[in-house]
Formats: sequence, structure tokens, C-alpha cells
Amino acid sequence: MFKNLNEKDKKKIYSLLSLAVVCAIALIVISGLPGGKEISKKEDNAKQTNSDTEASQEVGKQDLENKLKKILAQIKGVGDLDVMITFESSEEIQPAYNSNSTTEKTQEKDKQGGERTVTTSSENKTMITSSSNGPIVIKTNEPKIKGVLVVASGASDPTVKENLYNAVQVALQISGHQVEIYIK
Repeated sequence: MFKNLNEKDKKKIYSLLSLAVVCAIALIVISGLPGGKEISKKEDNAKQTNSDTEASQEVGKQDLENKLKKILAQIKGVGDLDVMITFESSEEIQPAYNSNSTTEKTQEKDKQGGERTVTTSSENKTMITSSSNGPIVIKTNEPKIKGVLVVASGASDPTVKENLYNAVQVALQISGHQVEIYIK
């Protein structure tokens, strides 16, 4: 196979092949070390954190509905009451990042007068975590409310209906077209 090569080239090829074999063996050994299991543990923790976040968001939505129901029930003449809030989006958390971005611009000219410009850019973002491996949060955006439905036995009275309508708008800081009041 290497008959046409001189002795120097053969040594280079054999050195590269032996280096490749050593690297392959090192990769196999490293993947078997306990550190490889830590990566899967981190992935499991991330999945668990995601499901915990979804559960806490659902609890937060229920709390908001209960608070609104409690406050609306105090309005005179409302009677029996049910409240449902729909959300356009869930709570959004913006974590802190360390970011590095680099841009390289290379201009090449050949002997025939041709020009070529090559621009290479890269960006590296790393999430900043606390000592408990949770992300450091810069900002949390509240979930966006899509609409509110209120069903009340006292809504047959126009004054009570208007009071409920205004109270929902003020309490949740939403527009009137997002609120519907019905008679129970």
C-alpha cells in the first residue's frame, strides 16, 4: 500500500494512524468515566425543571382566577360566580448570558485582478447559572391574558354587569373586548 512512498512519508502516515488510534481509545475510555453520567443527570434535571415550571405556571393561573373570583364576589348583587381566564402566552423568563461574538473579514486578490471578500462571524452564548445550577434570571415577563369569562347569577342586573365588566378590566389591566359577562 505504501510502496511508492519514501521512508519519511511512511513514518508520517504511521504516526498519524497511531495518533488516531490513541484518540479513539481515549474517547472510549472518557465516555465510560463517571463524568459522562453527570451530563445525563444535568439533562434529567433540565427536564424536571421544565415540568416543574409548567406545573407552577398552571398553579399561578389558578391562583389568578381564584383571586379574581374572590374580589368579584364582594361586589354587591353578584351572587353565585365563576371565572375563567385564558392566556395567549405563558410566563417568559429571560436568563442572563455571557456572549462572545467575533467577525472576521478577509479580502483576497489574485494575479488576474479578481477580488473576493470572505466574512466569517460567530457568536457564542453561555447561560450564567447560580451555585445551585439554576439560571440567573434578568427579567420575568408575566403571561399575556387573551380573555376573561365571568358567569354570575347577578349579571341580569345591568348595574351589576357593568360593575363586573369594569372590575375585571381594572384588576387585570386588559381591554374591554377581552371581557365577557354572562348570566348564570
